[in-house]
Amino acid sequence: AHAVKARIFSETGRQDEAATEIKIALRLDPESYEVNRSAAYLSFRDRRMEDAIRHFEKAMSLVGADFSSAGMLISCYNAVGNSQAVLRAAQITLERTEKVLTLDRNNGTAIGHGSNALAVLGQAERAKEWMNRALLVDPDNYNMRYNFACSLAAYLKDSSAALDMLEPVFAHMSTGLLMHAKVDPDFDHIRDDPRFKAMIAAAEVRLAGSS
Repeated sequence: AHAVKARIFSETGRQDEAATEIKIALRLDPESYEVNRSAAYLSFRDRRMEDAIRHFEKAMSLVGADFSSAGMLISCYNAVGNSQAVLRAAQITLERTEKVLTLDRNNGTAIGHGSNALAVLGQAERAKEWMNRALLVDPDNYNMRYNFACSLAAYLKDSSAALDMLEPVFAHMSTGLLMHAKVDPDFDHIRDDPRFKAMIAAAEVRLAGSS
């Protein structure tokens, strides 16, 4: 319950309260999957990458089907410059997403993380094929689009395509995802682009108006 409260507080920008709740959760149940996932995301959003890595690794080890934590580890290890660990995380992500997609071929979250893993592993054309197919099926899946933008910006080095992918995402994203985008190392290559800055500013105005 404390981990859930921490994620809710984080999503609404109440970072101090989120930090308090996740400390309690970690003290009460350090072996919990949900607790480690929440702790990992909070650490990621504070750019405390070593802490995020520790908690994402723990979560990934606790649930064998967890491809999302493996996918997040790609970004974390890339941010700290550990190229071997990036490749390891990408391979695990791809293996786990492929298993999910054999049962649910239109799972947007799995496709998003899987295409990112393909890009990291040097399979750029296959990564783009996954993106194109998924967008035909579910063009309004904004979390999926976000992950595609990460791949395009950080690993396929296509800033223009990444910004095109992000435009509808910023028009609909929550406060929590906006905070995530502001610190996501996958966007470091486009962070100073005027289009990216304009999207951030527009999202801030929209969310301020809705609060």
